[in-house]
Amino acid sequence: MELESERLRGFAVASGVHVSAAREKQAVERAGVGVPGEHDDDLFGQGSGREQSAAVAFIRLFRVGRDDDLHGLKCAFGADGAARGARGGDYRDDMRIAPRVVVTGMGARTAFGRGVEAFWEGALSGRSAIRPVTRFDTGRFHARHAALIDALDEQGDEGTERETLFARDAAEEALGALAALAARPPFGGARSGIAVGTTLAGNGPLTEWLASRATGVERLSRGETGALARNLAARHGARGPVSTVSVACASGAAALGLGAEWIRTGDADLVLAGGVDAISPFVFSGFDALRALSTTAARPFDVARDGLTLGEGAGFLLLEEEEHARRRGAVILARVAGYGSGSDAHHMTRPDPEGRGLVRAIEAALLRAGRTASDVGFVSAHGTGTTFNDAMEEAALAHVLGALARTVPVNGIKGAIGHTLGAAGALEAILSVLVLVRQLVPPTAGHAASRADSPLAVVSGRRLVPARPVVVALSTSAAFGGTNAALVLESAESA
Repeated sequence: MELESERLRGFAVASGVHVSAAREKQAVERAGVGVPGEHDDDLFGQGSGREQSAAVAFIRLFRVGRDDDLHGLKCAFGADGAARGARGGDYRDDMRIAPRVVVTGMGARTAFGRGVEAFWEGALSGRSAIRPVTRFDTGRFHARHAALIDALDEQGDEGTERETLFARDAAEEALGALAALAARPPFGGARSGIAVGTTLAGNGPLTEWLASRATGVERLSRGETGALARNLAARHGARGPVSTVSVACASGAAALGLGAEWIRTGDADLVLAGGVDAISPFVFSGFDALRALSTTAARPFDVARDGLTLGEGAGFLLLEEEEHARRRGAVILARVAGYGSGSDAHHMTRPDPEGRGLVRAIEAALLRAGRTASDVGFVSAHGTGTTFNDAMEEAALAHVLGALARTVPVNGIKGAIGHTLGAAGALEAILSVLVLVRQLVPPTAGHAASRADSPLAVVSGRRLVPARPVVVALSTSAAFGGTNAALVLESAESA
């Protein structure tokens, strides 16, 4: 298969045609192109009009990019199905031969306190930060508990939204890695980007404004969802790509995937990526009305689980290209090796019981990372503690990991810090990096015992020293509306 470039309205477009026989199916799959298989397009058991055994006859791949990326591009697929490029900027089918994206800074704000170390120590202890809610009246709700950040000692403008304060705190900690180097390229300018994931940021100011019947929109504009990324960009002078991602509870993971892609495609040298959300009475009442909340506390994957518990906070990671990090003498914590996304298209709030969307997300992330299920040494699971989500995730992980699912340690951090919504995927990625660096797996707070037939090795009771070094970590996210995301992270020492 040959890929050639042509000019199209100022862009360079790479395209290729591949005629496939059945024996070439594997190579096509390695290229990241779907091939017909049983029930691929039959999620609801309605039957498909497509002949499932038909071979792929025609595939066209496209890549649009800058002329200097694709000029003179020539790329062929080798015998193993991987794309072969002659030089940097050539077409790449996965992250193995693309610029490698690394993590060089992290910041967290959770109900355990300020900072990554407070988050890590709280997680390792097996404690839960879930407490009775005192910030607002819960008398009319079924649930009474959450993992909230009640002590705010940041210096901010009067009336600054909680999510803005959380985001500032976590972002500044993540960027502190830059300040630690004397000769450092500052974060800011046209080569620095920001990707923020959030689910319901700004709803607090909206409900307060509606309740007070105030006039004017200044307060509303400060709490508008997109203001988070915009304010961080203004605060730190980032003039590269800036985006707010909102895909429900997968927002934090999706923001990290987007930020990694900006690095990979050369659109930025440094990206601050993560997620943030704060809890308001409006958010609490919505989940309570759905009967999604536990009446006590979340117990991920536990046999007696009865719902999720809300939490709030922020998590941000500083991403950059590996050689860029080495040139400036940065400490590399881990690599973001792969990202994948897949949709259930099943139900507004209930996940596909078989977890097919999450399976596709995990498999896509592993493919892009050049990894297989046997490489995974730790799973930071979405683990909300609801009956449906945890069962779906058990099914998905069992499908991907097979028999290894019973040996790979799993943590569900939401039992400790609650479901932090748009921040969840980012905080779980931070936890994954810490497991790769510290080689310890925290216990799942609230988990006492799994179902007898559970396929997962959920770490419970006390911290675990893994039986084999953890080189690859998998972090999963699942969201209302059927959006699923997966991140594959690698140890900085891995080949």
